[in-house]
Amino acid sequence: MSDYTINNETLAIISCGNDISLVYEGKEMFVINERPNNIIKKNCLKYGSSFEGRLKSAEIITGCKYKSPIVVSGSKRLIFFPTSSPRLKSVSWINMMNIDRVYYNALKKVTVIVFQNDVLLELKVSLNILNNQILKSMQLEHYLRKKRYNRA
Repeated sequence: MSDYTINNETLAIISCGNDISLVYEGKEMFVINERPNNIIKKNCLKYGSSFEGRLKSAEIITGCKYKSPIVVSGSKRLIFFPTSSPRLKSVSWINMMNIDRVYYNALKKVTVIVFQNDVLLELKVSLNILNNQILKSMQLEHYLRKKRYNRA
């Protein structure tokens, strides 16, 4: 599959290396022959802005210049955060709006994301890093919600 459109059921876009991504959507998983960054960038354009524009906006709103979350689509409330530097080929992207909770599994030495639909995703990323990314994403979402509310 190519030309994937991110939607409200997209949970995560995970790097599998060699220009391959594993997309978690709803309770399904499928492979896309593109890097996660390319999927995110194409979808920013589909939803009306460049990745660079979305990134710059998020940096201004959050004050964060490193591993900043981005709004792929404001109207659909699609806010994704990177698991590592977006400059790395191994970066994966998580949809903050679908997360229920996160915890560390000491036995497996992985951080587990539990999505609202009960899908589990295990990542070799520290719990502190994920919590920081969620916090930045929530700050971005709060700003957008407040802006939308003030317009009405």
